[in-house]
Amino acid sequence: MKLKLFNNLLLFSLFGIALGFFGILYEGIVYGPKFLDASMERMLFWKNFTSIISPLAYYTPWVGLATLTLVVLYFKTPKQKMSLKNRLKWASVFQVLSLAITFYILTQINFKQSFGDIQKYADVIPGKAVLFNILSIIRIIFMAIALSSLFKGYIQTQKDRAELKSLLPQ
Repeated sequence: MKLKLFNNLLLFSLFGIALGFFGILYEGIVYGPKFLDASMERMLFWKNFTSIISPLAYYTPWVGLATLTLVVLYFKTPKQKMSLKNRLKWASVFQVLSLAITFYILTQINFKQSFGDIQKYADVIPGKAVLFNILSIIRIIFMAIALSSLFKGYIQTQKDRAELKSLLPQ
């Protein structure tokens, strides 16, 4: 893989994962605590709110594509670049874990709370709201570790690129 293509794909992955990180950070700080009020009026409010403004279209495809790109880049990184490969490995592991938690939150908590029958799930929603807040903190931490490792890897590729350019005759 050419260096420029590798760097562009790495930048795309960094952008997509950063987009997802700030989305779940906002969700964890703003929405999460508000879910803890399990009154019927509040549950109906959130159901109506998420039926109009759904974050799925904004975050889900980009984060998934960025994660897939990150994993592919990890496998495409030569073994000689052990430091970069190690950073991409940890970024991939923590990002996939964060995505798995996000998938669980979407399918087992958000869909039931926001798109399901409120009457049917009214007794389990308070427990799911607490679980949402706990899992949200864990996935924010995992995604922050992944994003940090990915950013350090990107900075490393930029330094390597600058060093390579300085060695080439002008």
